[in-house]
Amino acid sequence: MKVVGVLHGKGGVGKSTVAVNLARSLQLTGLEVVIIDCDAQGTSQSWKASRKDEETLPAVFGVNKSSALKSDVKRLKDSFHVAVIDGGAHLNKMHASIIKTSDLALIPVQPSPADIWPTEQIVDLIKQRQEVAGEPKAAFVISRRKVGSRLGKGVQDVLERFELSVWEGTCDRVVYAQAMGQGKSVVEMSDDKAAAEINTLTQNVVRALNL
Repeated sequence: MKVVGVLHGKGGVGKSTVAVNLARSLQLTGLEVVIIDCDAQGTSQSWKASRKDEETLPAVFGVNKSSALKSDVKRLKDSFHVAVIDGGAHLNKMHASIIKTSDLALIPVQPSPADIWPTEQIVDLIKQRQEVAGEPKAAFVISRRKVGSRLGKGVQDVLERFELSVWEGTCDRVVYAQAMGQGKSVVEMSDDKAAAEINTLTQNVVRALNL
């Protein structure tokens, strides 16, 4: 089982949006997917509970102790192809556990230096782990970019300083909130542009993990 950790040190940057849309999109490619919800708000669990039809969504398990994450992942590894971890904010011990457990760490960031600067501690943890274990792979995922806008030079300069890959992620579209409230991914909605964003992210993950 491959593990994708989605994490950031602050709330409101789109971690759960990236996690559930990615997990559902991967599932629709034919993979068995589980979401591990480490967010105290339980957003991924609420997302699944919002589904009204009989469609089977990825399994979702809540984990609130960093010490339990490794054993839970080990317990699930023979039942799923991919686990997507929805990491909560302000959880330093949990972030360290997510990074140690992940094959790929994704850091959603809104295109503002003020949202990128707080990732420095997470990036440091990732690089420390890479020095020891050679993994996880890691990338920033641009989140909630204004439609039609491009990354400003200031944002690009800050991102380049961290020496991580930068992936195109999501734009600020109403359909993401609508899909979240219906227990769906935007790939199941009628917004082709939003679907293309998640499909591109999914393809990047598939390539990174050789799924």
